[in-house]
Amino acid sequence: MATNTTTTSSSSFMGFSFCLHRHLLLLLLLSSLLARPGAALDWVRFNVPRWAARGGEAVLTCQFDLADDLLYSVKWYKSGREFYRFVPAEKPPQTHFPFPGVTVDTEQSDEQQVALKGVNLDTAGRYKCEVLTEAPLFKTLVRSALLTVYELPDGNPEVIGGQHQYRPGETVNLTCQAPRSIPATTLTWYINDQQAPQDYLVEYKVPPDAEGRVASRLGLQFKAREWHFPEGRLTFRCAAVLHRLYKKDALHEGVVAPPDPLSLGHDASGSGEVEKQLMVLLMTGATCLLHFTLT
Repeated sequence: MATNTTTTSSSSFMGFSFCLHRHLLLLLLLSSLLARPGAALDWVRFNVPRWAARGGEAVLTCQFDLADDLLYSVKWYKSGREFYRFVPAEKPPQTHFPFPGVTVDTEQSDEQQVALKGVNLDTAGRYKCEVLTEAPLFKTLVRSALLTVYELPDGNPEVIGGQHQYRPGETVNLTCQAPRSIPATTLTWYINDQQAPQDYLVEYKVPPDAEGRVASRLGLQFKAREWHFPEGRLTFRCAAVLHRLYKKDALHEGVVAPPDPLSLGHDASGSGEVEKQLMVLLMTGATCLLHFTLT
């Protein structure tokens, strides 16, 4: 009885070993097939423009290397919703779906790019490309990126307010304003080529117009001190920047005002005025004494 049990256990173990060995061989074979050069589905180039001009066009690129696989489909999504697909087995292979702000130019689109025309504010968002190969492996590539719509300012920034002359102790009050754009430009104040401290700045919120354009406005207020006037001048620069697409400066300059003629010879304690009055008294006394002597 014990002999039969031992024989049965030995046969089961040998069967399990054979099955495990066969599966390991299959796994190694599959791994070697997937690892051989040029056999893997891979990206060649993926690009979603970081910026697209309002009213213009945008080309989204999804280039890939199929290696030894066959393409089943390429699908494009915006904000998680499909708007374009390319399926070689279908006739026609292109299909696009209505989506606010997304107008596909089918003549310029294929399996490795999709062209959008008539870019507007609704075109902005996150775009995703999904590549899928045929059975049996159904390999997949997925990548996404953000697209931002812009409209450049129609003009240059300008400085509002300011004086030609400033005295130490006076309050400087300037405002920099840039024309409307999408998105709003970023304004930065510089005093004598040094960025202005945060507590000098006055933030203004400007609501967008009916087309979504926003004007930028930033104030500059501080009390001028003597050290603000190197070489007797006080210079201001307002830089307006919209990413790398737009960069303009607005300049303003003032000089230190000359001393008030009425204050010449006076110091902070008023001793000059006392000396002046004392001199007048002495001269008046001398005149009276001379008149008394002559009479």
